[in-house]
Amino acid sequence: MNTKTPLRILALLTLTLLLTACPQERDPQEIALADLESRFSAILALAQSRSCENPADWSYTAYGSKACGGPQGYLAYPLTIDVQRFLSKVDAHRQAENQYNIDFDITSTCDFPVAPTRVDCADQLPVLGYD
Repeated sequence: MNTKTPLRILALLTLTLLLTACPQERDPQEIALADLESRFSAILALAQSRSCENPADWSYTAYGSKACGGPQGYLAYPLTIDVQRFLSKVDAHRQAENQYNIDFDITSTCDFPVAPTRVDCADQLPVLGYD
């Protein structure tokens, strides 16, 4: 998975929200989806706040919660940020998405994304590597 995949997920969530939004009233599922989108945007902003010069300055973590279990994917993040705060936001998003899945009877594919083994840098962007 490259670093553009989380952006595509965010774009899809945004498009879904825009296409289903009602100007007068928003149902609870739309409100919960907007909350998930906001949380993920904050996570991406932190993860993308530094350029990738040295892979040793980067790590990765699982993010999200599929309805079938397991993460949505993996995301690289710089070790030069407040890592504890960042991972706390990732965990809060995971818990919120898990609750969203339960509350709204969401289904998903039951495949598990492959965990990366490293972070590489290419054109100052982090790239998840797999051995």
